[in-house]
Amino acid sequence: MTVLVLGSAGQLARHLRELWPQATFWGRDSLDLSRPETVLGHVCSLRPSTIVNAAAYTAVDRAEAEPDLAWRINSEAAAALARAARALDVPLVHVSTDYVFDGRAARPYVESDAVAPLNVYGRSKLGGELAVAALCSRYWILRSSWVFSEYGSNFVRTMLRLAADRDVLQVVDDQFGRPTYAGDLAKLIDRIVMPPGSAPPLPYGLHHATGGQIVTWRDFAATIIGRGHALGLIARQPRIDGVNTTDYVAARPAPMAARPLRSILKPSAGLLALPCSFDWGAGLDAVLRSKNAHA
Repeated sequence: MTVLVLGSAGQLARHLRELWPQATFWGRDSLDLSRPETVLGHVCSLRPSTIVNAAAYTAVDRAEAEPDLAWRINSEAAAALARAARALDVPLVHVSTDYVFDGRAARPYVESDAVAPLNVYGRSKLGGELAVAALCSRYWILRSSWVFSEYGSNFVRTMLRLAADRDVLQVVDDQFGRPTYAGDLAKLIDRIVMPPGSAPPLPYGLHHATGGQIVTWRDFAATIIGRGHALGLIARQPRIDGVNTTDYVAARPAPMAARPLRSILKPSAGLLALPCSFDWGAGLDAVLRSKNAHA
């Protein structure tokens, strides 16, 4: 079984490497997703048994100034991967985002809810979802949210770094969601990717892959800093002041993309049958105890 993972150095890909040391990982040096016209031929030449798209353009604010690049990577390259999956008759795992919603719902979103992204990033990711669903039949689209891990640039590592230098932090407290540990998402993908000919343990289609307590960014920051201080990662705990999104954006030196205020995903019922645990609290503890916590 040859599993091809697009994305080699991202948070999810790093965890998949730990689970799949024999898989093939392609980064930008192996396949540049900003040139989607090259994707189909390269992937088909490898003839993988499963394709996992763990790569994306994720710079939410910068995407407003680079919409064409975000669209090529998140939508057109995803379409090319779907065409490759169809041509090879193999499954495709495609990772998406809560930012396909506008955050105005009073309850957590389910898969069938209407989408209405507020920014370029969300629209480009929605384009990728639609392309995958239209162009191949054997796919899992896994929507997740607020992903963090031991690796790369993410909210947990940023909070630890800022807490080491500042007495006061201002963190948004009117955006609600569910953090997702990349290690949990990797374990889900590991469970659903089976040898050729095996029945999939999770039905093909669209799933919300997250779970755990609903929090604001300020709540999440307070948990990070409190646990980090208890473990001795930071010498003192700065005060964390909550700020609403409007005031936060107004105080920033550069323009910011619009964000959904309540992009809360309801976890898919199908995940419970695997079983599959999304526990961001346990994931946070794993990150904080890692030597990479604020490296």
